[in-house]
Amino acid sequence: MKDGLKGRENHVDSLDNLMTRRLVRRILTNGRIPSRSLRNHPLNLRTHLAALCGTLLLSSAPALAQETGYSRTYVIQADGAWVGPGIYLEPAFIQITDGRVVWVSDQDRRRESKNMLGQSTGKTKMITVSGILAPGMVDAWSSYAPADFQAERRPSSTRRVEDSLPMQVAMEDPVLYAQVMAARSAGVSATYMAGGHSGLRRGVGTAVEFTALDLPLKAGREALDFAVGSAAQPGFERTYQSEELWSAFVEAKVWRNSWDDYDEEVEKYTEELEKYQEKLEKYLTEKKEWDVKQEAKGPLAGDGEDGDEDKEPKAPKRPKLPKEPESSIARDLLLSAMDGAIQVRVVADRVHDIREVIKLKKEFGLDLVLLGAYDADFLAKELAAAEIAVILPVVQDHHATPDPDRSFAKRYLALREAHVTVAIASGGSDGAQFMLPIRAGEIVAAGGSQEGVWASLTSVPAKILGLTDYGTLHTGMSATMILFEGASPFDASAPFKAHKPK
Repeated sequence: MKDGLKGRENHVDSLDNLMTRRLVRRILTNGRIPSRSLRNHPLNLRTHLAALCGTLLLSSAPALAQETGYSRTYVIQADGAWVGPGIYLEPAFIQITDGRVVWVSDQDRRRESKNMLGQSTGKTKMITVSGILAPGMVDAWSSYAPADFQAERRPSSTRRVEDSLPMQVAMEDPVLYAQVMAARSAGVSATYMAGGHSGLRRGVGTAVEFTALDLPLKAGREALDFAVGSAAQPGFERTYQSEELWSAFVEAKVWRNSWDDYDEEVEKYTEELEKYQEKLEKYLTEKKEWDVKQEAKGPLAGDGEDGDEDKEPKAPKRPKLPKEPESSIARDLLLSAMDGAIQVRVVADRVHDIREVIKLKKEFGLDLVLLGAYDADFLAKELAAAEIAVILPVVQDHHATPDPDRSFAKRYLALREAHVTVAIASGGSDGAQFMLPIRAGEIVAAGGSQEGVWASLTSVPAKILGLTDYGTLHTGMSATMILFEGASPFDASAPFKAHKPK
C-alpha cells in the first residue's frame, strides 16, 4: 500500500514539474504570470512558482527577453564574404557582438577603445581565418520536435510546438540538443520545428533559432501544418484525401457565417422580448381583474360559463434565447489562417492534390506554402500565378522509384523558370541537412545561378519563416555563419565548417 502511495506521489510530482516548466515558458515569453493558470494548478505547484517568481524578479531584464546567450565581441577577418544575394566582399572583416553582426566591411574598421578613466584598452580582438564566410543556411522543413510535445494531452491538431520548447537550461532536452548540434555542423543557422509526421492535421509548428546552449528558441512565425496525398500512393506514412482539408476550411467558414444568423436572431429576440414585456404587463392586469371578478362571484361560480370574456387570461410565452454557435480551438486556428494571422503549410506531391492546394489558397486567401511538391513543376505557372512558395526536400524518401528524367535539379529549375519562389530544405529526414549544399551544387551544375540557388538556402526560407535576422550578413543579422574553402559552398571537393557565435 505504501509503495502504491509513493508511486502516486512521484506521479504527481512529475506532473507538477511538467506543468511548472510549461507555465515558466509562458512567463518568460510574455513577461507576466497567467492568473487562470495559477488558479487551476495544485498548491505545491503554486509554491514552486512563488519561489520562481522571486528569482525572476531579481534577475536581469535579458532573462525575461529570452536572449540567445551569446555575449562576446570580436572581429573575424576572412578572405572574402558572401554578404547576401549579389553582394561579395574581398577581403572581409565582420564584427560580432552578442551573436549579431555589428558591421561588415572590406577594411578593418576597428578603433582604439578607452575606459571611463580615459585609458586605452586596445582594439577589439581579431580572429583570422582562411576561406570565405557566408550566412548560415535556413532549413524551412525539419523533423525536430521537443520531448514534451508527445506528453501533451491536447489533440494533435491543436498542439503548439512553442508550448513544448525546452527551457534554456543546459541539457534540458538531450535528444533535441543532439539534433541542433548536427544541424549546426551541417551549416544550418535556424530551422522550422513541426509538431508531427503523420495525419491530416499536424498542429502548429514554429520557426526557431539556436541559442548558446544549442537549444531552439522561437524566433519567427508559427504555421498550421497539414499533409494531404493520394491514398493509392505507397510509401507515405499516412495519407488523406485533400478534400478533407477543403471540408475543414469550408466548415469553419460556414460556422463563421452562422454568427451573422445568430446576430440576427439575437436582434429579433430583443424585439420579441420587448413585446413579451408588454404582453406580460397586460396579462398581469387582466389576470388581476379576472381574479377580482371570480372572488365576487363566489366559490360556486362556474369557470367561463358567461362567455369567452369571462375565461381566465393566458400568460404569454417568453421568447427563447438563441443558442450561441459552439466554438472549438481547432476551428479557431483555421479562422486565424483565413484572417492571415497564421501561415498554412501543406505537404502535397501529386498533381491532383497540388491543384486542390491552389484552389484552397484562392478560395480562402491563405498565406500558404507548399511542401514536398514532387509534381509541382507540371503546375509551375499556376503556382506562380497563385503566389504560392514551394519548399523542396533534398530527400524525397517516400518515392521508392524516382523518375530519372525529373531530377531534383530539373524540377527546381522548372519552378524557378516560371518565377515560383523556391526554398531548399532537408524535408524532415534525419541527417538530411548535410545534403543541402550537395543538392544545391547539382542545381548549379545543371545551369542554375549560384546567386539564386544560394538565396533558396538562406534568404528565401528565412523570409518564408518570418526570420528577419537570418539569410544575409548585413548589420543586425545573426552571426551564425559557415566558412567554406572553395570557390563556392557548392564545391563538393572543398570542405566547409560552421561558425557558432561566442
